[in-house]
Amino acid sequence: MKKLLILSALFLFAKGGLFAQDENNLKNFRFGLKATPTFNWLRPDDKKLEKDGTLAGIKYGLITEFRLNAVASFSTGIEGSHVGGRVNYTDSAYYFVHDDAYMAKEDTAGHSNDLAVYRLTNREFRITYVTVPVTLKLKTKDIGGMTYFGMFGGDLNFRAGAKATDKNVSSFVPPNTTFDPTKVDITKDVNLFTVNLNVGAGMEYNLSGTTSFVASLNYNRGFMSALKADSEYLMNPDVDATPYRQKAYLDGIVVTVGVMF
Repeated sequence: MKKLLILSALFLFAKGGLFAQDENNLKNFRFGLKATPTFNWLRPDDKKLEKDGTLAGIKYGLITEFRLNAVASFSTGIEGSHVGGRVNYTDSAYYFVHDDAYMAKEDTAGHSNDLAVYRLTNREFRITYVTVPVTLKLKTKDIGGMTYFGMFGGDLNFRAGAKATDKNVSSFVPPNTTFDPTKVDITKDVNLFTVNLNVGAGMEYNLSGTTSFVASLNYNRGFMSALKADSEYLMNPDVDATPYRQKAYLDGIVVTVGVMF
């Protein structure tokens, strides 16, 4: 009888350990998908630039989550980010156009008669990034199928491309110029890499088993200028046409909805 009790206890202990391990395996790593409407603006750090409103954008991608303990998790993933902002150019900024494309100053030799010259007054930036969020997530216990969390960390943004819509004053435009200021490729004027703060709060609602609906509201604040310090194409109106200096940070409000498995 004593041996039977000992064997039964060992069996129950082993069974409990297996179930606990299985539960941990389910919770130690989670993944999901999200779609994220954003509302972004450019925050100039230069008197020559002036913020001009907010632009709607979108992020979407994969969420991965690694549990550190019962409360804290490390959350990351990968996103496609389509964001932007508008700025007014309160100081004169010029650029050259040839064959309906930007032309760098060093390439303008021999084109004095067929160059279009524009003075930029306003620009709408549309920037595409590949984004890797790196955040610490602190979560409450389950409350009737609902948990709440706060998160703090940052985003690593790698530029994939950039377009602009310009408002210009033409200084000199040769006949037959068909340059379209609403389709300007400004990839070279946007920094390849930026970092921003990512802080927010949200909730998870259990749908079934390990599947949950996730929603959060986050604030992003740029730590690095989205724009190159010396423009590749914009110039000052001086004799040497020196590069136009610019500095602006990309901030935003982010609304996330997704599903975790």
